[in-house]
Amino acid sequence: MGRILLIGGAGFIGAHLARELSERGRDVVVLDDDRAWTDDDEAAVRARAWRRRTLLRDADLRHGAADDPLALAEVLTTTPPDAVVHLANLPLVAVADRDPARARAAIVGTTAAVVAAVARHAPHARLTYVSSSMVYGDFVRDPQPETARLAPREPYGQAKLDAERLVRDSWTSWTIVRPSAVYGPGDGHRRFITRLVEAAVDEHPLRLTADPDVRLDFTHVADVARGLADAALSPAAERGTFNLAAGRARSLVEAIDAVRALGFPVAVEPVVAPAVRPRRGTLDIAHARDVLGYAPRFSLEAGLAAHLDVALAPA
Repeated sequence: MGRILLIGGAGFIGAHLARELSERGRDVVVLDDDRAWTDDDEAAVRARAWRRRTLLRDADLRHGAADDPLALAEVLTTTPPDAVVHLANLPLVAVADRDPARARAAIVGTTAAVVAAVARHAPHARLTYVSSSMVYGDFVRDPQPETARLAPREPYGQAKLDAERLVRDSWTSWTIVRPSAVYGPGDGHRRFITRLVEAAVDEHPLRLTADPDVRLDFTHVADVARGLADAALSPAAERGTFNLAAGRARSLVEAIDAVRALGFPVAVEPVVAPAVRPRRGTLDIAHARDVLGYAPRFSLEAGLAAHLDVALAPA
């Protein structure tokens, strides 16, 4: 496969995937409209500038919305791809909680537009859809395999599951991946690990809005990018669904302690949690390992150290 189209490829995961594919010698085309999902424009702008400067230098950047049939038709016909990766979805659970209708339009509606455009204009390209481990709802096994029941508890997970069904029911060749708690440099939405790193670097308290004993399968974005690239490129991944995670759940307090062990005495300021989240834990990555050769390289400790190195580097 020579040319890969990343829809939503200027975002957090997409930009890291663009660099991974470029380093593998692939021709990377990115369609993105730089849509803002939160009011924290300053953080988003800084992260966007860093991604473009650091990760997207070798990509062919096209401006356009993923739910715009004309923009999709133009990029699919002028630069016909061998594979398409769809990352252009609402990236934040909290935004979906506040506005479920917006979440459904951004996730399900956009996926419907992408599926229709790929089927019409690039029928020979395989479509890889980036879903979420939130489709499982409460984890019922440890580790949780792809074959576990799918019972999302909130609007974000339900929309992701409905989008998965659109992909599976389409006439396209497809692959689905389910990442978990992705972190690393370039996250403009200030998820937990990003806020933890900011608190360490800027020496201010970390506002903790969740139970510190909550366990998540924190996954460094470089590992997700490698797994996604393999999923998009490997013929063996066709019609497959893969968990992409570190394969070991860790608690929020373990992450805080890991940063402290690196020499950053982060203080914690607990606040009332705004919402109850599904019970999560470790994802089973055996299927991705067996089919894709997926082997995450970053432990939480190593990933935090790498993230801090980037955060401390001169601009």
